[in-house]
Amino acid sequence: MVPTMVFWHGDAAEQVALLQAVAHNCTCSSDDGIVNGSCPAHRALLDQRWLDGLLFARYLSERLLIDEFCL
Repeated sequence: MVPTMVFWHGDAAEQVALLQAVAHNCTCSSDDGIVNGSCPAHRALLDQRWLDGLLFARYLSERLLIDEFCL
């Protein structure tokens, strides 16, 4: 499998929130404090479609809440 580059198209605050969520859900083993990054949470960061979908859902949910509840 050829490694591909992924890009985060959100802003810095969203990136911090994403990395905190990944850290919270990480089940990786660590060798001397170095995380091997093989858990599903870390693998998701390598999937451009997943990242784009996550960002889209984040914006969509905000818009739906505004439309539904007139926030």
